[in-house]
Amino acid sequence: MGRRIKYHSQEERRAARRKRHLEKALTPGFKEARRAENRRAYVKCKTVVIPEPSNIVLALASTEIVEPEYEHFFAHYSVVGDPLELADITLTNADFQKMTGRPPYPSRILNIDSFEKDWPIISAALQGYATRMYFLDQTALIKRAVDGDRASLSSELSKSYSILMEDWQLFGDTVRDNPHDLPTEFLAYQGRLWTSRRLTWLANDIGRLAEGVKVFRAALEERIRSFK
Repeated sequence: MGRRIKYHSQEERRAARRKRHLEKALTPGFKEARRAENRRAYVKCKTVVIPEPSNIVLALASTEIVEPEYEHFFAHYSVVGDPLELADITLTNADFQKMTGRPPYPSRILNIDSFEKDWPIISAALQGYATRMYFLDQTALIKRAVDGDRASLSSELSKSYSILMEDWQLFGDTVRDNPHDLPTEFLAYQGRLWTSRRLTWLANDIGRLAEGVKVFRAALEERIRSFK
């Protein structure tokens, strides 16, 4: 072993320390390694806040959306994006997108003469479309999670939860404020049911993320498999 260097003063010791730090900082890759180390420390200390869905959200999340005799419409539109041919209108993916979005809904949809009669079919196809879009969204999230860190994923999921809660409240207000407008009431109520399910799943996902990114990805992949 080499002999320890003897310093004659504290100033010499500090000067030597500064020189070692400077030499280390000039080493190739040092800055990148330090940034990565700081990032890991930040992620480790970052707290994941797990939301708790209300009892109303949980109750609505367990409510059936599609009537059993129309399950085949749901199954079909959860896989393909074919138009839905009705007696009075043909509904396309563009229509489904607007019908699953925030109200108010287009007059083209609200003025369908046979809306109430055809609602079970519309509802099933609409839920198939919503499920297909959710599947694509979750598949993209799994890919992002491959290289994502817990802090950035937590921020993304928390923001998504806040947006969904705003949607959930808006759907509820719309149902309450439109008791005599059946198309609007039906669409908003189905939107609230679906949003309740998504809130429940998302809260569970955030809980899994708190256990680690690998656990989070596994939970997403398991849900995706359940849709197939």
